Amino acid sequence: MSDNLEDEAIKDKVLEHALQHVPFDGWTKAAFESALEDANLDLETGYRLFPKGEADLPIYFHEYGDKKMLEALAEADLYAMRYSEKIAEAIWLRVTVVESHQILIRKLMATFLLPVNMLPGTKLVWATADKIWTFMDDDSEDYNWYTKRMILSGIISSTFLFFIGDRSEGCIDTREFIHRRINDVMEFEKIKSHAKGNPIFKPLFRTLEKLPIRNTRGGVDKSRYPGWMPNEENN
Repeated sequence: MSDNLEDEAIKDKVLEHALQHVPFDGWTKAAFESALEDANLDLETGYRLFPKGEADLPIYFHEYGDKKMLEALAEADLYAMRYSEKIAEAIWLRVTVVESHQILIRKLMATFLLPVNMLPGTKLVWATADKIWTFMDDDSEDYNWYTKRMILSGIISSTFLFFIGDRSEGCIDTREFIHRRINDVMEFEKIKSHAKGNPIFKPLFRTLEKLPIRNTRGGVDKSRYPGWMPNEENN
């Protein structure tokens, strides 16, 4: 096992123990140090792996959820789904990988709503949206690269706000919420396509077109994924 993989395994172990303490202590120094003790790690090792200590734990928890989402997507059969349904499924899988940690997600969101943490929290949600679009072989390089991630970030954020209060069996209400939001976005895309030809909105689109071109080449090889069809058109 390489050093990086070994460190990641240890960090996963610390996180696993931390999740037992966070419901009672929150994402605090007490929870962090208790997790290190449970994992039989000293403080020096703990702060080497998590340089900002307890401040790094919620960030790693979010990134851990992204990793599990991608693993679940790799096993999902997306063949029969339209493009919009694949996006909805990705968001739903992101919820299901942490479904048993609803209380922790509530505390996580409260942490990232603090003024000092809002920018890191926004970056994490953006990164999740980017991972989903990258998985879906998004090849946009113009302003659509930005708007796709911006819109999806909004859906992810609102989904988790809904999820933390969801009491339905199997969080089915959250799944329906995701599909409603995706449908809203599809309507927005139709409106946007018409707006591009409207003289009133042309200055806005000219400004968007000045955004830096993104290089999206070199995505993930998904040929081994079940039912995956490359170069599908957006539905």
